[in-house]
Amino acid sequence: MRDALRWGILATGAIARQFAQGLRSAPGAELVAVGSRTREAAERFGAEFGVPHRHASYRAVADDPDVDVVYIGTPHTLHCEDTLMCLEAGKAVLCEKPFAINAAQAERMVARARSKRLFLMEALWTRYLPAMIELRRLLAAGTIGPIRMIEADFGFRPAYDPLGRLYNPDLGGGALLDIGIYPISLTAMLLGLPSRMTAMAELGRTGVDERSGILFGYPGGEMAVLTFSLTTDMPSEILVLGTEGWIRVHGPIYRPEKLTVSLKKAAPAAAGRLPKFVRKLAWTPALAPLRRRALARDEREIPLPVTGNGYNYEAVEVMRCLREGRLESPGMPLDESLAIMRTLDAIRAQWGLKYPGE
Repeated sequence: MRDALRWGILATGAIARQFAQGLRSAPGAELVAVGSRTREAAERFGAEFGVPHRHASYRAVADDPDVDVVYIGTPHTLHCEDTLMCLEAGKAVLCEKPFAINAAQAERMVARARSKRLFLMEALWTRYLPAMIELRRLLAAGTIGPIRMIEADFGFRPAYDPLGRLYNPDLGGGALLDIGIYPISLTAMLLGLPSRMTAMAELGRTGVDERSGILFGYPGGEMAVLTFSLTTDMPSEILVLGTEGWIRVHGPIYRPEKLTVSLKKAAPAAAGRLPKFVRKLAWTPALAPLRRRALARDEREIPLPVTGNGYNYEAVEVMRCLREGRLESPGMPLDESLAIMRTLDAIRAQWGLKYPGE
């Protein structure tokens, strides 16, 4: 394996530009090729990011012998065919989220990668940010006890464009695939996939989901309440509640840089030995200040700043895996991407939402 890994990028849109910017902060990454549907777009992108190979097609990137790994930043509906094309050409692939339009497509992608023994990963970049790494460490250490509930939301109000990717069903539009994937993937990372769920959505004028609420249930009694919207600004935060306290992941959910850990202060040892009639007096209005102090919490904020624009972390993970000879990332395993896609299919089935061609 070369010291520097050579990247190619499919597409020249906003997400591809973000990833190219992120590669500048990823040690050992070299951006050598970009592909677009037009020569002009590839030239503009290449000039901006100093890319030597500027191709007027996606296939040319897949066939470029100087490319080791391809980042796929094309629209949702092209993820499957573009991934299969790059894998067939012998390239490792990082495919932007959502992994595919549905589970059937995702199964084909995973099967092809495994049959050809090539690396493949879904680009859920948030999993590798410092805040998410610290969140998982705190939970593994039992800081707040076993998880009992998760609350997460993500919402913003983009300009309405029925032909744009957010609202166009032909492009896999809607809140679910574009932003709902963040709280759903977060919940899968912490609790796995649910054993039961209830999902409600408001379908807009173009037929895609504009806002929705989902309730997940788990065999151990754990629950997750998830909301996301293209019509409502939301705090876009995460609250993980355990038996001994909670952890707030401050927004925005896609690029958090701070956690707050909140634990109940230990009650004085003598409190439990007071006579019953004295303990009852604590709930009289006159003793409200004492009650508030008794219910006070120990809270601490943990700053976790992001270097670069954040996309560099997933690129570093891909390169680490490739140098270690891994075919998938333990932080975003392929079986989990498949399970998430099946969950997304089940959610859409409750809504009666299908994409064209399904």
